[in-house]
Amino acid sequence: MNISTDLDQISPDLTKPPSGYEWWYFDGLSMDGKYAFVVIFYHDNPFSTSKIRKLEKDPNKKGSHPAISVSIYRNKKTIYYSFLEFSEHEFNWNGNDLKLSIQSNTFQYDLKGNSFWFEMNLDQDLASGHSISGTIKGSGGLSPSSLVSSESPDRHTWNLLLPVFDFQSEIMIKGLNGREHMMNEGKGYHDHNTGHEPMKESFKEWYWGRYHFKDFTLIYYLMEKHGTQQLEAWLIDAENQSVLEYVTEADWSYKTRNWFGVNSARKIDLKSTQVSVNIQLKDKIDDGPFYQRFIGDSIINYKGQVYAAHGFSEYIYPKNIHNRIFWPLVHMRLRYMNEAPHWVQKSILMYPWTW
Repeated sequence: MNISTDLDQISPDLTKPPSGYEWWYFDGLSMDGKYAFVVIFYHDNPFSTSKIRKLEKDPNKKGSHPAISVSIYRNKKTIYYSFLEFSEHEFNWNGNDLKLSIQSNTFQYDLKGNSFWFEMNLDQDLASGHSISGTIKGSGGLSPSSLVSSESPDRHTWNLLLPVFDFQSEIMIKGLNGREHMMNEGKGYHDHNTGHEPMKESFKEWYWGRYHFKDFTLIYYLMEKHGTQQLEAWLIDAENQSVLEYVTEADWSYKTRNWFGVNSARKIDLKSTQVSVNIQLKDKIDDGPFYQRFIGDSIINYKGQVYAAHGFSEYIYPKNIHNRIFWPLVHMRLRYMNEAPHWVQKSILMYPWTW
């Protein structure tokens, strides 16, 4: 994994080969801990069975698979979920305005002085009758290009654009519990990932996460590659956008196997000279055959002081993306907008069962 904080690399990478992928990731937790969101815009969706089928027939077949996924949580339970894949022409990047659009869903960057702003607009009506519309606005300090840096022969780049931002959201949802009007403030995280080969070629499994404490943010990245490991974590000063501690010692334990055979850890320990970190992946909020998401608890002992925070942790086992035995489950969740919806996606009762 090549890791950077490079504001010059926010636009789509049009040099990706057909087997590549790319996404822009946003998440946030409200100040009271009640609400959370994860929104991902894809230029090329690595979880697309349509993409995989196409490349199996012709590895050089060009054409992107844009998509957007939206997850909204209340009290650590999903109340709205969508994963929509669109035709190539419905993706648009305006480099002059720094604006990305996938059909009627957009986000736009604005660099003001020493601040990095964005505004996201969501507008979706699902076949199940569920819907979402509204705005999420965020702002954070401009990260220096040298904030974090790690070079690797891997063909994947993780661009850490906003380790932490403050957000305000106003969203209207018709979700699991009917109509809800959400107005929240909190802290979030934003990155941009690009790969030039299928994920399964770069690594076997990947743990990553972020936890926002009062004065600093913890971001960790633990990758089990094919024969090697890449274990890195950073304690980043929230105000000065500087690295307080760089951590390269990590252990994960208490592995638990889910219904799909994915065997992932529930406890992660990080350690350096002046800091020790314990992360408990406590509440599983997304669970599937190749991807899991948690809201966890993190306890940090830093320079003799103890700090605690909730945050997001994630895990991916990319080999299973290509295992056709799981594709019927993928097709219940992932809607191909140029095709008729899966019958489960048309049911206001059955579709939330897949969330």
